[in-house]
Amino acid sequence: MRLVPYNVVWFADKPSKWKCLFSYYKQSACHNNIPGYRREPFFTKTIDIGAPQAVFEAGFDQNTNYEIRRAIKDGVTTAPETEIKRFIDFYNLFAVTKNLPTLTREFYKFQSCLVITKAIYQDQDIVMHAYLRDDSLKRVRLLHSASLFRTEKDNQLKAVIGRANRLLHFKDMCFFKQHGFEVYDMGGYAHGTADEALKRINQFKDSFGGNLVQESDYLPVLGLVLMFFTRLLKA
Repeated sequence: MRLVPYNVVWFADKPSKWKCLFSYYKQSACHNNIPGYRREPFFTKTIDIGAPQAVFEAGFDQNTNYEIRRAIKDGVTTAPETEIKRFIDFYNLFAVTKNLPTLTREFYKFQSCLVITKAIYQDQDIVMHAYLRDDSLKRVRLLHSASLFRTEKDNQLKAVIGRANRLLHFKDMCFFKQHGFEVYDMGGYAHGTADEALKRINQFKDSFGGNLVQESDYLPVLGLVLMFFTRLLKA
């Protein structure tokens, strides 16, 4: 029997006090303390893709614009990925190289609101992005990004993969804009971090412009207590 928070509610205006047993609210617009929950600030970068393409593209820095053009010149193309298992397998190879948790079959719970895209070079998938889609809010949120970067020893191919990642972000923005979405969420931002690796990720996200937004994660207090005791019993 699961004794930890399970139900994740994304982008709510405010957590429900009646759901504070096992509901975890992710990226809520509310900034208040709510009884029954522990609030944690969450920062992310968002790009207004409801604006004309020329407007949000003007927010890209000079290097990003160059890398996008170069990726196209390299022959990188982009496409949707319809097989969730293919993404899971691709991501898990990447996760192992970075000591990240791998995806399990639980990832399929996002299936109804999931969009997966990929960059292709010389008939090989080299970058993949997975997004959570909220049609009512016209918002897409990057859940996972993976590449072959750390598995390749060819420096030239590494450079192509880095450029392909930027191109895929740009093409994804255009794709979602064409389908009526207005907010492109880069999937988190390590605000105030001293970690050099996280700083580099922040710099990558900053290179696309956009706005730094503070939202809130609400963790159910009772669920955290049960999680603590469950781990204690297993120790």
